[in-house]
Amino acid sequence: MWRRHRGADLETIPSIRGVTDVNKPFRRLLSLAGVMLLGMLAALVAASPAAAHHTRVSGAAVCQPDGAYEITWQVNNGSWENRYAQITKLVARPQEPIDGIKVGSAISADTDGDGPKGVVTGVQRVPGTTTSATLTVSATWFERNGDRIGISSTDVGHAAGLKGTCKETPQCVDMAQATYKHTFDGAKGRATVELAGDLPLCKDQKQEFLLVSYFAPSAKVGWPQYAYDHDVAAIDAKHRKVELKADVPKCYTQVDLVWGGKGELITPMVEKGKRYGDKKLGSKGKPGKRSAGPLGAYNGGAASCAQPKATFAPACDGSVVVHLSGGNYPVRFRVTATGVDRAVGVPAGKSVELPMRAGAGLIVVTERGKEVARYLWSRPSTCGLPTMSTESTCSELKVTVKHPGKGMPPMEAVATYGTQEKKVTPSDGGSETVVFAAGRGRVVNVVFSGYDYKLIGEYEDPGTCDKLPTTGSMTARIGSVGVLMVAVGAALIVFVRRRRASTEL
Repeated sequence: MWRRHRGADLETIPSIRGVTDVNKPFRRLLSLAGVMLLGMLAALVAASPAAAHHTRVSGAAVCQPDGAYEITWQVNNGSWENRYAQITKLVARPQEPIDGIKVGSAISADTDGDGPKGVVTGVQRVPGTTTSATLTVSATWFERNGDRIGISSTDVGHAAGLKGTCKETPQCVDMAQATYKHTFDGAKGRATVELAGDLPLCKDQKQEFLLVSYFAPSAKVGWPQYAYDHDVAAIDAKHRKVELKADVPKCYTQVDLVWGGKGELITPMVEKGKRYGDKKLGSKGKPGKRSAGPLGAYNGGAASCAQPKATFAPACDGSVVVHLSGGNYPVRFRVTATGVDRAVGVPAGKSVELPMRAGAGLIVVTERGKEVARYLWSRPSTCGLPTMSTESTCSELKVTVKHPGKGMPPMEAVATYGTQEKKVTPSDGGSETVVFAAGRGRVVNVVFSGYDYKLIGEYEDPGTCDKLPTTGSMTARIGSVGVLMVAVGAALIVFVRRRRASTEL
C-alpha cells in the first residue's frame, strides 16, 4: 500500500524535471523541496490509517450472590472508516474463560449480530478475591469487501470494580440472627409475627412463638395466675408470617406474647415463681427485642374470676350430696346443717362433693361470710313410692306394704287399725304383711318413719259373715232383774217358813 502510494507520487516527478529554463542551483533547490513534499505526503498517507486501526477493550465487574465477580468485557471496533476487524488472539488475566468472545470473532463497524454496533461482548467469572483483571486483544483489519488490509493491532483493557471483597450473599437467614416484627392485641387475644427482611429462614429451622391468656386475681398484675388458653405457631422456610389466637376469659386476665413454644408456658404463675421477662416480644432485652412492635403484655378485665358455686343432689332416702366448685381460683366454703358445721377447701378449677345424711334439715353454704346457697331436702321426682293393699275377712284385716325398690333403703312404717298397732319394714322391692283382728273400725293408716308420707286403707265387710244374736245392755238389764226377782222370792219363802214355825210354838 505504501509502495502503491509512493509509486503514484513518483510518476509526477518527470513533469518537474521538464523545467529547462531554471538555473541549476534553483533546480537542485526545487528537487529538494519536491522530495521533502513527497516524504511529507507519504508520511501523512501512512499515518492516516495507522492512527485509526486500534480496538477499544473495556470491562466492568459486578459482585454476584455466590461470591464471584462477573466481568462483562466489550471489544469495540474503533470505527475505522467502516472497516472490519477480526480477533486473532485473546489473553485473559486471570485465565478464566470468557463466554461470548473468542479467536475468530469479527467486529464490524455496523453490527455482527452479537451486540451493539461495532461491539462484541463476553462474560468472565473470577474469584471474589480478585483485585485486577485484563484482557489483551489482537486483531487484523479488513476492507468491507473482505480484502485484508494487512494492518494488525494489539490492545489491552482493564476491568473496573474489582476490590477483592466479593462474598457470597446468603440465600436464607439463620434463626440465630433472624429478626421479626409483630402486632399484638391482648384484649382480643390476637397477635401476628413476621420475619423481617427479604430472605426466608434457612431450611430445617423454625422459630416458635406462644400467645397465652390467664385468669388473674385483679385487673392489674397479681398472683397467682392460671393459664386459660394458648396458641403456638412457627415461622420456617415456607412460612414468613404467622397469626396467633387465644380465647380471653370474661374476668380479670393477663395475656402474653412469648418467644418460644409450648415448653415456655408457665402455669400457675405464682408470686415468687418463674416469669417470661425479656422473652415477651417487644422487650428491651434479648430475645424479645429481636422483634419490633409493642410490648407483648396485657392486663385487664372487669370481673373476678373466683366464682364460688354450690349445687345439691338429693337422694330418695333423704340424704343429699353437696357439690362445691370455686371457678378459676381456690375457694374455702363453710357448710352448716343440723349437727354439721364444716369448712371445705376447693382447689382452682376443681370441685368437691360433700355427702349429707338424711334428716340433716336446712343446709346452708357460705364463702367468706357470704351465703352462696341453701337447700332443704325434697323427694326427687324419680324416686318410687311404697304402696299398700288390704284383704278383709269376717275375722281379719290383712295389710300388705310393698317397697318401691330403685335402690332405696328399707322403709320402716307403723300400721294402725283401731287400737291395734303393728310395725312393718319392707326392703329391696319386696313386701311385708301384718294381720289385724276384724273389728268395728274401718280405716287403717300406715305411717313411714323419716318420710312425710302416709298410706290409708279400709276394712271392707265381705257380706258373707253369719249374724250374731241380739246382745247388748238391754238384755243384761233384763237378766239382772230376773236374778233379783229370784233372790227376792227365795228370801220371802225363808221368811214365811220362819214365821210359821214360831207360831206353832
